[in-house]
Amino acid sequence: MTDYVFDKIIFFGDEGVGKTTFIKKYCLGGDPIWKKTLGVRLFKLKPDMNLHGYTFNFKFWDVSVRGPMRTLIKLYYESAEGAIFMYDITNENSLNYFPDWFVDIRQYSGNIPVLLVGNKIDLEKKHMASKNHAVILKERFVLSSLLEISVKSGENIYNMFEELMKVIIKRI
Repeated sequence: MTDYVFDKIIFFGDEGVGKTTFIKKYCLGGDPIWKKTLGVRLFKLKPDMNLHGYTFNFKFWDVSVRGPMRTLIKLYYESAEGAIFMYDITNENSLNYFPDWFVDIRQYSGNIPVLLVGNKIDLEKKHMASKNHAVILKERFVLSSLLEISVKSGENIYNMFEELMKVIIKRI
């Protein structure tokens, strides 16, 4: 039995940061045929996770926040329980749109917890100045957490889920 189900976690970030790889690996468990997200796609974390004696699950809303579907953004963001903004630690430009997206989240979702998650620590040698930029964004926007992970290797993924669960439960 699942103790906690978080039905709406907004999952967003620039193209090429690893969102699709995350979804394939942790939600779909395979390598399905993939098409560019238009609007929103919903994915459930598989399997349920166990943390501190509790079982939980997240339902991610992979939201395309650009293009013609942008007019529906309010519907996608309403009633969200948390958000993960994923960026690529090897590409500082992947943080550029965060301020705009953050404004939308606050406008349509309120003061939900937002995690800033840098992906691709398995490419540490290519780590750019994104760390400094991310720290500035975390402080400027008073974000719940800043983490670095590797979707590819799985490093710190458990920590990301644990942190997401903690900040959402703290808010409840």
